[in-house]
Amino acid sequence: MGYRLGSMFFLAMLVALRIMPLSAEEATIKATAAWQAQGQFFQVQDKQALFVGAFGGTLLVEPKQGGLDVAKMLCPGMMEVNLTDGAQSAQGRCIIAARSGDRVYATWNCTGVHLAGCKGRFTLIGGTGKFKDITGGGDFQMRSDVVEYAAKLQGDSVETAAVGVAEWPALTYKLP
Repeated sequence: MGYRLGSMFFLAMLVALRIMPLSAEEATIKATAAWQAQGQFFQVQDKQALFVGAFGGTLLVEPKQGGLDVAKMLCPGMMEVNLTDGAQSAQGRCIIAARSGDRVYATWNCTGVHLAGCKGRFTLIGGTGKFKDITGGGDFQMRSDVVEYAAKLQGDSVETAAVGVAEWPALTYKLP
């Protein structure tokens, strides 16, 4: 009888372990990405320009763990620029592709002044594979020379390519 009860208990434990979710992974990382932007500036008002394009680069993560270190980023977005005082506001989305092929999706927005940087919020909203249902986010800052091209508007629009850097001093993520 004792053997039978012990076997049933062991079997019940095995079933429970199979249906219980694995423990969540949660971490805070520091990340940096050098990027290039491709897009177009449009004259949308007197002394107001709108950049529509995509920022792409490589995400470098500290500590070097997990699948996001050396991930590729593509971030389509829009940036409004005041051509008089250099004030800027921007927003967009990001697709972060890990080396495994799994993806993380994010939204971002920021405000600032040309050359001082655009500071704002970066929010993780989901993913694929290992990153399915990822959540988290953090403050970030990006700096670039993209606004300098807005000053070269002659007519309604100008195509541009620019470079910059983005930094996340404390990006928190959680995987269920």
